[in-house]
Amino acid sequence: MDTFGNVMGQDADRVKFVRGRRSWSKIEEDALIMCLTNVVNEGWKSENGFKAGFQRELEKGMRKIIPSTDIVANPHINSKIHVWKKEYGALSDLLSKSGIGWNSTTSMLEIEDEGVWDSCRQADPHMKGLRLRPGHIIRNG
Repeated sequence: MDTFGNVMGQDADRVKFVRGRRSWSKIEEDALIMCLTNVVNEGWKSENGFKAGFQRELEKGMRKIIPSTDIVANPHINSKIHVWKKEYGALSDLLSKSGIGWNSTTSMLEIEDEGVWDSCRQADPHMKGLRLRPGHIIRNG
């Protein structure tokens, strides 16, 4: 990124589409995190969530950071926030268990007890993907 937050080079165009779903690049996820921080700082957060129209503000912010983006408030931003909430809940549940910790250097789970991990993974098959993937949602707040 340059000093104005614009994405430079070919990384901005690296996006995968799998079975009709959009896979976000790391640059896009980082840009959304920056935009979320900005809307909170600008007063779009209320006691019970966000004020109406905050997703449009996120969309505008994304276009400032990545002018060539095709990301729109609905379904893309809405879906990504939904996925992050779901992952955050799963990670919170995992971290409450003995034998599973968090490495703040790598922003990844540390499995100290494979038996605990296996039982968690069997209880919820979606947990499998959380083990080896860095966690934006915890690293950034």
